[in-house]
Amino acid sequence: MKIENILQEELMKEVAGKFNIGFEEMVRFYNKANPQEISQMEKIIKNNDWGRFKALIKKVLGVQLQ
Repeated sequence: MKIENILQEELMKEVAGKFNIGFEEMVRFYNKANPQEISQMEKIIKNNDWGRFKALIKKVLGVQLQ
């Protein structure tokens, strides 16, 4: 395999990982959050508010997303 292909493959993995950040935490959030927190999260998602999304994940799960 050419070095260019290897580098491109690694770059694509990194990009995909960045888009997936928060998915696992979102699943864990819905399993742990109370109904009020779930309602709040649904509003946050509807408004595409990444900052509040990360803050609520941190509050409920204690996980700091980047």
